[in-house]
Amino acid sequence: MTQKLDPTVIYEMTITAFLACWFIATVLCQFKETKISWFIRYKIDLFNLIPLWTFFAPHPGKRDYHLLFRDKVTEADYSEWQELEITEERTFWSWLWNPEKRDKKILSDVVQSLVASIPSYRERTGNLNLLMFSTPYIIVLHAVSQYKKKSQNCYRQFMLAESSGYQKETEPGLILLSVFHQI
Repeated sequence: MTQKLDPTVIYEMTITAFLACWFIATVLCQFKETKISWFIRYKIDLFNLIPLWTFFAPHPGKRDYHLLFRDKVTEADYSEWQELEITEERTFWSWLWNPEKRDKKILSDVVQSLVASIPSYRERTGNLNLLMFSTPYIIVLHAVSQYKKKSQNCYRQFMLAESSGYQKETEPGLILLSVFHQI
């Protein structure tokens, strides 16, 4: 006499097998340099469902980005560069009350995305003209445009720079200098 499997048991076994395979694939993909992790990540994981947990390694954040802007009122009249703070100093109470945290995090992520996209634009076109139409560029331009203008008819330019080292051993290096945009 053959025993029939209950549909609930089949369902539970299928889900268990799927989750076990997903867990094993996740563990295997944490080691980026292996052939199996490359195969799983680029041949099997078409929807990017396998997480990659590299919080601090192998490439921890070694650079700080600076977003600066200035205004041009006339052909010869430029304002001083002003820095738009991407990050903020942590206070004792920031774990409890930090209303600007999300805005700063969004801007920080967008700046990193913009910096990461620069080489591909440079490689594809040889210049950065099309970068002005990218979403990260437009978001950064919008953030910079929100600050008070010097006059009604004003043009604004922004600059991205990077520095490395906690103690600011080196001067920031220029990454991107935008054209002047009317705001």
